[in-house]
Amino acid sequence: MVIKSFVVIEEDGYFLLIREAAKKWRGKWFLPGGKINLGEDPKDAAVREVREEAGCEVKIKGIFYIRYYERLFNKQLSIFYCASMASEKIKTHADKHSLEVKWFTYSEIRTLATRQKLPEVLMNYRPRKIMPCENFKFYVS
Repeated sequence: MVIKSFVVIEEDGYFLLIREAAKKWRGKWFLPGGKINLGEDPKDAAVREVREEAGCEVKIKGIFYIRYYERLFNKQLSIFYCASMASEKIKTHADKHSLEVKWFTYSEIRTLATRQKLPEVLMNYRPRKIMPCENFKFYVS
């Protein structure tokens, strides 16, 4: 099973997105995030992925959405966190992690080429209905 962590960073109605550099999704917009490394806590992976892809530091507030699906040869669990910016800087150059980082409104996001039903994920985002990370225990066996 593949486990991934993604992060919604929303400020004043704007969402921070990254434009994917990876071959599979190249050029598509999505939330910063990605695969959890072996033995890595999902919350720590979320912070690391934001740092790598968006170039900023964040403070995780909690979990707002968990998505699981199965395909013919794999299973995937995606954990969607929400976070606040711990610093105001964002990445201004392309690299192997992302091509671009930019703020968008939800209306603008609906017009973008995105990956994996991003508008649907954001429809589930409710800042007042967040599960604290302490209520989510992750065990690796």
